[in-house]
Amino acid sequence: MADSQLHGACSCGRNIYVVDVPRASTQRAQVLFDNSSQTRRQFASPFTAWLRVPFSWYRSTTFAFFPDETHRSIRRTFVSPFESNTRRQFCGYCGTQLAQWEDVANPADEYINLTLGSLLDEDLDLLEGMGLLPSSDNEEEVEQTTQTVRSPPSQVVAPRGAPWFESMVRDSRLGKFKRSRGGHTSRDGSVKVAWEVVEWTGEDDNESSNGGKRKFNEAEEGASDVHMRG
Repeated sequence: MADSQLHGACSCGRNIYVVDVPRASTQRAQVLFDNSSQTRRQFASPFTAWLRVPFSWYRSTTFAFFPDETHRSIRRTFVSPFESNTRRQFCGYCGTQLAQWEDVANPADEYINLTLGSLLDEDLDLLEGMGLLPSSDNEEEVEQTTQTVRSPPSQVVAPRGAPWFESMVRDSRLGKFKRSRGGHTSRDGSVKVAWEVVEWTGEDDNESSNGGKRKFNEAEEGASDVHMRG
């Protein structure tokens, strides 16, 4: 049994996956940054961050939200005519890019690249403990503000960024990040919204749910077919 597990999903939750990471083999996992022209066009992004692991560590399943949804319609695979040995996998409904791999002659040599952004936030933190991402221990303390409300808020929006990425590019040639935080409380005090804006600049200026857990438990039990969500 694996000593560590990483979990990921698409944006809508129809696709989920689990990566079993043996403690003695963590060095076989890598975080890669791909800025090839083909990947830039595919993701419409300057570069893409991958988690590269042996294919044998990876397992996944799909969940249908409606009766007419099938495993094939949920998990789509694209093969470019210019890269016939490369498979790219994405969600057929929300469009989240999930994985990429190449067909090889020896299955023992096969690796899969998983989009780093599809991992759960808490598992991104686990990658730091595995030494695959820089630690965010030195991340600046979150500014705290206090506001008077007449009643406990019924809804709170608390966005979370990617401190590991910010720590990587801080003081580098990629530039710096400027962060602004604030909040707003409704007049009756029933709703409180917290916001955070992160601005990237190239100049030298100063600066998850119970339902999801249930689905991950089913995936960890080895489910491989499409499931209807009750």
